[in-house]
Amino acid sequence: MTTEEKILYKLRKARNKESRLMEALKKIEPPDSSEPIHDPEILTPEEHFYFLKMGLKCKNYVPVGRRGIYQGVILNMHLHWKKHQTLKVVVKTFTTEEVKEIAAELARLSGGIVLDIQEDNTIIMYRGKNYSQPPTEIMSPKTTLPRIKALNKSKYRDGLRAVRKFIPRLEQDLELLQEQAKRKQQIRSELINEKQEVENCGNKLGDIDQQKNLDNLKDGMDGNISLYDGSITESGIISDSEGLSDIFETDTDEEVEVKAERPLYLDAFENFPSESNKEPEDFEEHLRQISLNSKMTNQVKKEVDIPEIDELDRIFLRAGSLSRQTRK
Repeated sequence: MTTEEKILYKLRKARNKESRLMEALKKIEPPDSSEPIHDPEILTPEEHFYFLKMGLKCKNYVPVGRRGIYQGVILNMHLHWKKHQTLKVVVKTFTTEEVKEIAAELARLSGGIVLDIQEDNTIIMYRGKNYSQPPTEIMSPKTTLPRIKALNKSKYRDGLRAVRKFIPRLEQDLELLQEQAKRKQQIRSELINEKQEVENCGNKLGDIDQQKNLDNLKDGMDGNISLYDGSITESGIISDSEGLSDIFETDTDEEVEVKAERPLYLDAFENFPSESNKEPEDFEEHLRQISLNSKMTNQVKKEVDIPEIDELDRIFLRAGSLSRQTRK
């Protein structure tokens, strides 16, 4: 489930619980009493001051806990009033407004007088001038709840109080979520509108650019056409023969004479010296050349410096010459 669905489920559940607790409290509440309204005695200011001071000094008290008012509380109050004129009722786990309601209810059920409420949780009560101990039916009235039912009532009351605190929080969270969803929808719609505006602007700019490009192309084509027409008009003056002469160039008389004066490549090639490995035509001259070459090599060998040869080399040369002589 989404967060909104969860909150709605919790809110529905809390409201159902609230209705159940209210029905349970109505069932457990005691019936309305047919007794007359309590008419307290009138005290003078001096008497009120005197009894209040007495009640602040006294140490006897009756506690009222989470169960609230039940039969045992009224009975304890009357038991204290046997010996003391004033009494303290200490109320716990209740708010100031609830303490005031409890004080009025105690005065009605017990027949006493509320002198003051100290520190928002202590009720000082006076039993009355002409007090006499009432019978047991009045000391433990039937209009109040017994001990067990008072405890159940307190549980239902606490649960109802907690549920009534929890429901406004859920309603506030639900309102916040709904506001956030509305804001998100507004932001999305604004973004979509902005995108559409940007796309429209882009399309308009694209159309303008395309129109400019088309205009430029048209202007360029018009310029090229005008240039082409001008070149055609200028070239129309030139004759067909001159145009062909430009394409197919012919040699002039001067160029023909220069080419005639230049020697052919074969004539120049004959002037290069011929070097070939083939046998010469005159065999005698070839033999002479060989003999001359051999003489030149012998002379070169003789020109070798003998002093540069080591003694060992000389020994080996002499031994070689002697071996040659012996062989001959």
